[in-house]
Amino acid sequence: MSDPGALPVQAYLIACLLAGVIGLWLGRVTWTERDEPGRLEVSLYLVSGGLLSLLYAIRIASDDPTTMVVALQTSTPILAAMPVLWLLFAFAYAGWDEWRTEYRIVAVVTPAFMWVLLAWSSRTHELARRSFEAVSDGPFTLIEPGIGPATVAFVLYAYALYLAGLLVVFDLYQRTGNRYRLQTFVALLGTLFPLLAGLATIVDFGSYATLEWAPAAFVIHGVFLYGVVFWLGTLDAAVVARDTAVEVIQDPVIVVGSDGRIRDLNPAAERLFSPDAVGESLSTTFPRLESGGDHPITIGSRQFDVQVDPITDPRGTDRGHVYLLRDVTVREQRQTALERREAQLERQNDRLEEFAGVVSHDLRNPLAAATAAVELARVSDGDRDDALERAADAHERMDELIEGLLSLATAGKAVDALERVSLDGAIRTVWSRLETGSATLTVDLPNETVLADEERLHQLVTNLFRNAIEHGGDDVTVIVTAERSADRLSLRICDDGPGIPDDERSRVFERGISLGGGTGLGLAIVGDIAEAHGWSVESIDGPTEGACFEIGGIDVVDE
Repeated sequence: MSDPGALPVQAYLIACLLAGVIGLWLGRVTWTERDEPGRLEVSLYLVSGGLLSLLYAIRIASDDPTTMVVALQTSTPILAAMPVLWLLFAFAYAGWDEWRTEYRIVAVVTPAFMWVLLAWSSRTHELARRSFEAVSDGPFTLIEPGIGPATVAFVLYAYALYLAGLLVVFDLYQRTGNRYRLQTFVALLGTLFPLLAGLATIVDFGSYATLEWAPAAFVIHGVFLYGVVFWLGTLDAAVVARDTAVEVIQDPVIVVGSDGRIRDLNPAAERLFSPDAVGESLSTTFPRLESGGDHPITIGSRQFDVQVDPITDPRGTDRGHVYLLRDVTVREQRQTALERREAQLERQNDRLEEFAGVVSHDLRNPLAAATAAVELARVSDGDRDDALERAADAHERMDELIEGLLSLATAGKAVDALERVSLDGAIRTVWSRLETGSATLTVDLPNETVLADEERLHQLVTNLFRNAIEHGGDDVTVIVTAERSADRLSLRICDDGPGIPDDERSRVFERGISLGGGTGLGLAIVGDIAEAHGWSVESIDGPTEGACFEIGGIDVVDE
């Protein structure tokens, strides 16, 4: 029995017991979240290291050789599992799932299993262990089993597995960006403890040569791995996707883990978002990506199509998603321009058809009336003034139609350039240029500057004022007001004339529709000008019983 009063024995027992408790406790904690890649292996590694430490404490503290041998034999399969668990963790951590098939796992485990069988049966052949006698080494009394050829082979095999795992993690260290090199470095650093402890156990450095340092070293290694997968963040989704989310790709790539948190951003995504978004929830950072809304989506001034690809391992386990954002801003701008051009062409075709209809019908009627009046004046022997007056009225009607047609031809053209226009100034300027007779203008407008094509805004207001004067009479009162909402403004131009019947309000903006004998083009031009600006226009109930028109969606410029 080892001397329990000796300080080295007490220190080593405390270290083994502490390592055992820590290993079992952290192993249990890790087991509760073992679904994440690599955590199952870390849990088993910690539990195994903890059991080895406790069993070794029994071997030191026991005064019964049989108990020592039982503890030694019990720890044998646990010791054999340690390098296998390390290698399996390295495969899971680095995303080498093609190496985690059943056949390859069996192939890795088989040599360790054969060594366990040989160690258990060494009393008959001494291939793994040559002795089971207790020997004293200073204050320590331990079983010194000796090293047989099978154990030499197993030690070499175990070191080969640890070195293979190191190479896998080192490859990961080289492949990952700087953001993940801390995790891989910690994993590499922790692996030095069992390697050096094994070397110290095998090689006699002149102090307590029979002591084994590996059990506590395994627990320390397990704590390092625990820190990697829990404190520093496992690489799961980011590592698996690294080969496809290449650093040089120009499109933003976002890697999201199975827990919905952002694990990686390539440089293009970092320029679009903030690098601090790594570790944040996708649903919080950018909910439209997670919800799978309509595409393309708009981020700032750019538009993106979103391609979402799942990340799964060979067993079908969900390990996250890769979001690839393709910049389609130019494509969408071209598509919008094309649609605008098509709409403009369609409006122009409609306008040409209406133009032809006006020319063939509306213009032909006054032309025929003028021709008839002139012919009557030519052949009449009496007073020709009445016939010539009718001809003059017909010519005036044709002049109005021609003026309306010219305005109609340009009213619906797309507005290419917008100017800053004082709304109050535009209203008063237009009124001053019209023959208003006894009509009255009341203006109650905020001092606002709007964005518009100034000439066409004047034309729109002119047509509404003329409509009020023509239908409301010489003494009509025109009321102009506006209402602002956020950065948009609605302009209302109302009069106290006879108004528009409710069943006619939806038709007054159609070409050729007139409720008072006009050309039927004035309000149609108003509608075209509003549409060309992207505004809305409608006939609404006003403050009086007269007509009231509201032009909405006018952009306001804050001074």
